[in-house]
Amino acid sequence: MNIPDFVAIDFELFTPEYTSACAIGIVRVINRNITQKFYSLINPIPDNREFNNSVVHGITADMLVDAPTFKELFPVLRDFIGDLPIVCHQRSTDINIFDRCMEYYGLSGIDTNNNFCTYSLTEKSLSDCCKQFNIEQGCHHDALDDATACAKVFIAIQGSVIAETFKGGLKAVFASRSDRKYERATLDQLSDDKVENKATPFFHASVVITGTFNAYPNRNDLGKLIQSLGADINTAISGKTTIVVVGQGAGPAKIKKIEDLRAKGNDIRIIYEPELIEILGK
Repeated sequence: MNIPDFVAIDFELFTPEYTSACAIGIVRVINRNITQKFYSLINPIPDNREFNNSVVHGITADMLVDAPTFKELFPVLRDFIGDLPIVCHQRSTDINIFDRCMEYYGLSGIDTNNNFCTYSLTEKSLSDCCKQFNIEQGCHHDALDDATACAKVFIAIQGSVIAETFKGGLKAVFASRSDRKYERATLDQLSDDKVENKATPFFHASVVITGTFNAYPNRNDLGKLIQSLGADINTAISGKTTIVVVGQGAGPAKIKKIEDLRAKGNDIRIIYEPELIEILGK
């Protein structure tokens, strides 16, 4: 087996219903290196179950009130997964959840049939697989930790050394909220004479930053870097937006706004973290 590029996924359910997905973790692997991760809570599709799984994963109904629905998240998931095969530890669960939620909302564009199951390949629990390959599992029933462990197991099954360039998890998602605020001065565009490097896409661009970034964990610090290149930093996407810098957990409402404006003819460029690092590195 030679599958160097793939995404590993894991869902958490709020109730026993497969349509009640309340969290998703996705890990992108390129050339057997973990390069990118995505985590989001999900406002689950309502059902009439009285029992919920909060005691298992710690996700409560209050935490999900402001979470995006699966439908709202779907454009982000579709872009993140692309044409890559999907790897999970229990395809009978995770792929079924994916299919049921897509069916409920009438969504398409992700090929869930292109999948691999680490349980089918090993016939062992995820915990036992991690022990076998000396992999740190993290917090079981944290969707991102479980997806990460699954990705590492699939890499190890192929006899490869595991490499990782991203660290995060459920706790990091909540901790990152305090790092997403701007200082007022960051939102003021610099005059041209104060911009030393005018040869980047950010010069005279109207820029919105959404999501979190491994290389730039503090939103204001990143905003100041991009501001120093002559950008006008904004907090909301509008008709004047020309660049959106997209990180992990990007707001689905902002992604939808980009799609709507592009459909109207607005030329909005999306820059993901690898390209961002390359631009700022220069």
